[in-house]
Amino acid sequence: MSDSPAKTYLRSMLDINPVWQSASALQLRRKTLRMPNHDRRQTGVDSDSVDDMVAKHQNRAKARETVSHLQQQFFHLSDEELSTGLASLNADEVPELAPTIRRLQIAASERNSFVTMLADKKFDRELVIALGKSVVLPQSDAGYVREKFIQNLTTKNSRKRARETSLKIQKAYPDLFALERDWLTTLQNSKASGPMKSGGASLLNYRVLFFGTLIAYQIAKIFLMD
Repeated sequence: MSDSPAKTYLRSMLDINPVWQSASALQLRRKTLRMPNHDRRQTGVDSDSVDDMVAKHQNRAKARETVSHLQQQFFHLSDEELSTGLASLNADEVPELAPTIRRLQIAASERNSFVTMLADKKFDRELVIALGKSVVLPQSDAGYVREKFIQNLTTKNSRKRARETSLKIQKAYPDLFALERDWLTTLQNSKASGPMKSGGASLLNYRVLFFGTLIAYQIAKIFLMD
């Protein structure tokens, strides 16, 4: 193979998802190396050519770029821009992005709900903002947002307000709640929130007292033996 076809082949192979596109990877190898096709299931119509593979690679790269743009600019885009961006994505062509695309579609249908919640003083503003970020950002970033919010619940009132808001979201916006069910359900349990559970602090104090007493006993025992 010359350098150009080799690079094209490598780029295409690296971009293929072996879980979803193993057959395409084999067919690309056969076509590039001019190997005979022994697949008995072939009906006389060749599978993807190298050009087709390159086109798919470009489409997937464009889809990833679009998804990233929508995630980062979700609440800054106009309704038309958001709708156009989502409409350009075909989950069947990028199955690895299908769950993310679905989340963005649901979030888009509920985008005005965030405005409504922020305008309602009965909702915890910080939780609504954190929820908006967590449903659209990449999972690594969303996880940080969720954890940071929980760590900031340092008072009884903040935990109560978060719990009440979570319950309101569950009742009024079930589709949004479903996207972050585990996290929002955790917030409904006030004992699971905050940087340090009261029970954990009590247990720590008990352990310190126990080991302190044990050490003092051992020291006293040594002196008595002498």
